[in-house]
Amino acid sequence: MPRQGRPWIGQLGLRLTLAFVGVALAGIAVLAALTALSSGQDIAQLARRQQESLTVATAVAAGAAYDRIGWRRADLRPILDLVSRDGASAQVLDRDGNVVGSSSGFSRTDPDLQTNMPVVAYGRQVGQVTVRFGDRGLGAVVPRFDAARWRARIESAGVAALLALAVSLLVSRWITAPIETTLAAMRKRVSGDRGYRISQSDMHGMGVLRELLEGYNVTTDVLDQQDQVRRNLVADVAHELRTPVAILQAGHEAMLDGLAEPTTENLGSLRDEVLRLSRMVEDLQRLSAAEAATLQLKRVPYDLAVIAAEAAASLSDAYEVAGVRLTARLREARVMCDPGRIRDVITNLLTNALKFTPAGGTVILEAEPAGRELARLKVSDTGMGIAPEELPRVTERFFRGQRSADVAAGSGIGLTIVAELVRAHDGSLDIKSELGKGTQVTIMLPGAGKPVPAS
Repeated sequence: MPRQGRPWIGQLGLRLTLAFVGVALAGIAVLAALTALSSGQDIAQLARRQQESLTVATAVAAGAAYDRIGWRRADLRPILDLVSRDGASAQVLDRDGNVVGSSSGFSRTDPDLQTNMPVVAYGRQVGQVTVRFGDRGLGAVVPRFDAARWRARIESAGVAALLALAVSLLVSRWITAPIETTLAAMRKRVSGDRGYRISQSDMHGMGVLRELLEGYNVTTDVLDQQDQVRRNLVADVAHELRTPVAILQAGHEAMLDGLAEPTTENLGSLRDEVLRLSRMVEDLQRLSAAEAATLQLKRVPYDLAVIAAEAAASLSDAYEVAGVRLTARLREARVMCDPGRIRDVITNLLTNALKFTPAGGTVILEAEPAGRELARLKVSDTGMGIAPEELPRVTERFFRGQRSADVAAGSGIGLTIVAELVRAHDGSLDIKSELGKGTQVTIMLPGAGKPVPAS
């Protein structure tokens, strides 16, 4: 099957990519904010300590330059030059607040960025030093660091966004490719291409993604099989109805045209065909009910032996008339079941065994526990048996073996109903047969102590 042309990533992939990139950028933004908060405080504290150290050094140097006579002989130029080289400006005041020395441009410097320190000489305060920091030296450390930091953040965010975009594109493609493939296959089926399947070359992905692709093919196969079964059912019903309807039509037309007399024999023949149609409709209703039984079952703990005994008692007269011996070997076996449905199962099996067992034969009905969580129901007969090539098909709708059609009348859905009801009870059905020796049908049902699966 040719591969479907589809976009490399598609709308879903694009949305996933944008979501991944958005998450990555959000993570980067949060990390940058936290880093800026912590490192910004550290840098500001370091710069503040450096500024305080410069102020202390200036105050100490000014104290050393102080003369006992006063500030008249103090040479403050080396100190002021040192402060200027660090990008700051200083002013020295005497104890009365008079300016002793000042850097050029001190008055033009922002007074908000200044530190003060007393000048101590000979054990007493002789003045005060004020150091102001401008946009150079120590005053420019924090702004320069902030600028460099923001530049680094922008560059890192750009690189991270590119990496996130590349990785997101690959991851999105890996996630969305199987989904896009499945959607393309569904569109093909909706458009009428019921035979389309996803090829192995398109089975990309791992885990649930590959399971999604494989599940489409499996589900499509199951739907096609069910559709085929429905078509076969319609065909089978039409085939089964054709003969009795044709006989009824021909018989009535013959009587209306005067070609046949409405004698008891002719009317009895037509009545037989009517009864045949009635049985067929009844069987179809029972089959429909059996197929829907999973949703309709009312399971309760019940003794399988009691149900089997009731079914055997209801057919005892029919067995006696047919000359077939019915033997019941029943032991208490509690199961979780719908008693009415299980009785239908047993009745169908006993009726089927009676049809194909000649007079003088024997049918054995058994019910018994099979371990702690199962119960066994078995119906064995000494009838004509089933051909090996026909055995796998005996539960199919309307299937009747070549020999069975000559021996007994019926629609061919009795065992189909049995299989459906057993499946609805989460049980198993096993049929063994040998031509000329008889048939054995074994059913295993969940015991009363086993949890019932949710419907």
